[in-house]
Amino acid sequence: MKILFAPLQGYTTGIYRRAHAEIFGGVDAYYAPFLRIENGKPREKDLRDLNSFDGNARERNAREGNAREIPQIIANSVDEFKILANALIAKGYTEIDFNMGCPFPMQVNRHRGAGLLSDIQAVQAIMDEIKATPVKFSVKMRLGQDSPNEAFALLPILNEAPLSQITLHPRLGKQQYKGAIDFKSFEKFYAECRHPLVYNGDITSVSQICEIERRYPKLAGVMIGRGMLARPSMAADYKELRDINCADPQDFLSKLFQMHQVIFDHACKTYQGDSQILSHIQSFWEYLEPSIPKKIFKKIKKAGKLSEYQAAIIEITSHLP
Repeated sequence: MKILFAPLQGYTTGIYRRAHAEIFGGVDAYYAPFLRIENGKPREKDLRDLNSFDGNARERNAREGNAREIPQIIANSVDEFKILANALIAKGYTEIDFNMGCPFPMQVNRHRGAGLLSDIQAVQAIMDEIKATPVKFSVKMRLGQDSPNEAFALLPILNEAPLSQITLHPRLGKQQYKGAIDFKSFEKFYAECRHPLVYNGDITSVSQICEIERRYPKLAGVMIGRGMLARPSMAADYKELRDINCADPQDFLSKLFQMHQVIFDHACKTYQGDSQILSHIQSFWEYLEPSIPKKIFKKIKKAGKLSEYQAAIIEITSHLP
C-alpha cells in the first residue's frame, strides 16, 4: 500500500518534510499542514512553508515516482475554497487535498474542518467547484463532528465528485484524538465509497499497517501522522518488511541525528535568538520521547538556552558509535 505522511501543524514543517524524504524515505506523499484564510487572503506563513519542494523538485518527483508534496486547504465556504485553490494553482500545484477532518475547536467553531461535515449544502457547493477546477483533488475527513450519520449523508455527494481519493479517520471531530476508533462505521464507508480509500488513525507500528492491509485489501493506502513522528523509519521499515524488533537501533539513531542536524541548522539560519530557535527545534523531540533516555529528554524540553540544549544533544550522541 501507499504510505502517506499526515500533516501536523507545528511538526511536519517544510524543512521536516524535506529532511525526512532525504534521510528516512519510504513515504509516497507528504501532505503539508493546511493553508487557511487570514484577513481575507491565503495565510502568508502557510504559503512560505510550501517552498520545501520547489517546482523543479515537484516535476522531477512526479516523473520519477518519488515522494510528492501535496498541499492541503481548509475552508468554510466555496468562496474561501476558491481563493485558496487558486493561490495553489498559481504556484504550480496540480494536486490539492481538502481538509474536512480537523477536530480543533478553533477551526470547528469557524465551520471548517470537521465543523463542515454537517453542512450538506456547503460541501455540495465545494464539490461542484472541484468539478470545474483543472487540478486533482482529494479529501481528508472524519466520520462526522457529532455523529457518523454526517459522513454517510455526504457520501453520495462525495461519490459523484471527481476525487482522486478519500482519507478517512474513523473518529468524530468531538473526540479529537481520544476514545475508540469506530471500525464498524469505517467498514460501512469502505464498502460504499466509490473512490480509492485511505485509512488514517492511531498507526504506531509496521505490524499494524500489515494488519490493516489484511483486513481491508481494497485500501489504497494508509496515512500516518503522530506514529511517524514517533518512529520516522516506519514507512521505510514497512516497504522493506522490517518490524521494530528487526530494525537496527544504531542505524535508526544515526539517521535521526542526521535529520535533527538538518532541521537544527535551518532553525539557526532562519531565526534569531535562543528562544526563537529553541521554539522551532524542541518540538522535533516531542513524539520521540520513547527513543531517548528520559533524563536527557527532560533536559531537552527544559533547555532555556541554546548552550543547554546543545549539551543535552551531545549527551545523546555520545551513545552513538
